[in-house]
Amino acid sequence: MSGPKVAGVVLVAVMLGVWAVRSFVFDDEVASSDPTATQPATDDTLDESASKASAVESPPAMVVARSDLAGVPVGYPRSERGAVTAAVNWVASFPTIVRMGPIRLDDTIGQLLSERRAASGTEEVVADYLALIDALGPDFASRIWIESPLQTSVVVADDTSATVMVWALLITGDADRGPVEALWRTHRVELVWERDDWRIDDVDLTEGPTPVSNEVALPSPATDFVDVDAWEPAVFADTTTGEEVD
Repeated sequence: MSGPKVAGVVLVAVMLGVWAVRSFVFDDEVASSDPTATQPATDDTLDESASKASAVESPPAMVVARSDLAGVPVGYPRSERGAVTAAVNWVASFPTIVRMGPIRLDDTIGQLLSERRAASGTEEVVADYLALIDALGPDFASRIWIESPLQTSVVVADDTSATVMVWALLITGDADRGPVEALWRTHRVELVWERDDWRIDDVDLTEGPTPVSNEVALPSPATDFVDVDAWEPAVFADTTTGEEVD
C-alpha cells in the first residue's frame, strides 16, 4: 500500500477515534510500630494478617462491557478502570468500523461520539469513509484490517472526563495480492461521560513511535493473514458480553 493510501487510512482513524484510559490504584498503608518490641501472634492478629495478604494477592475485579453496538463493545462503569477497558476494546474495534456501510457507520458513530462532537463528527466520518473508497477502491472492506492496542497512558482523568494516549499497531493490506503492512501510531483521545457511558469528544492521531524491523524475519505472504484477520481480538476475551444493543 502506498504512502497516500496509508494516509487515507489514518485520516479515517482520526475521525473514528479510540477510547483509552489507564488506571493503577495503589493504597499505601503506613504502620507505626516499635522495631525493638516483639509481641506474640494471637488468633486475631493472624486472621488480620491473612486478610491483608488475601487483599494484596487478589487481582482487581474484571471490568466487562454490558453490551455490543454493531460489533463495538459499549456500556462501561463510570471509573478509570471502566474507561481503560473501553479504550482498549474501541481500538480493537477499528476493523469492525471500517467494514460498516455509510448508513450504519453514521448511526453507530452518532451514538459513540459526545453530543458536541456528534453535531459535526458523523458527517466528517462518512466523508472520510467515501475518501477511503476513492483511495483504496470499493472493495477496501475485504482487505486485511487488524488494530491491536499495545500501551496506554493517562494524561488526566476524573469521573466526568479523561485525556489519554494509546499506542497501537495497525496491520492492513490486500488479502490476495498484498503487501500486508504494519503502521504504528499513537492516539490522543479526549473523553467525556455522557448518557451513562464514555463518549469520544476529540481525537488526535500521530505516526509512531515506529520500531525497526528485524532484518532476519522474512515477511509472510498476504494469504497467511486471512485466518488471523477472522480471529476475535484478544482483548475481547474477558471484557465483553457480546449482547447486541437494540
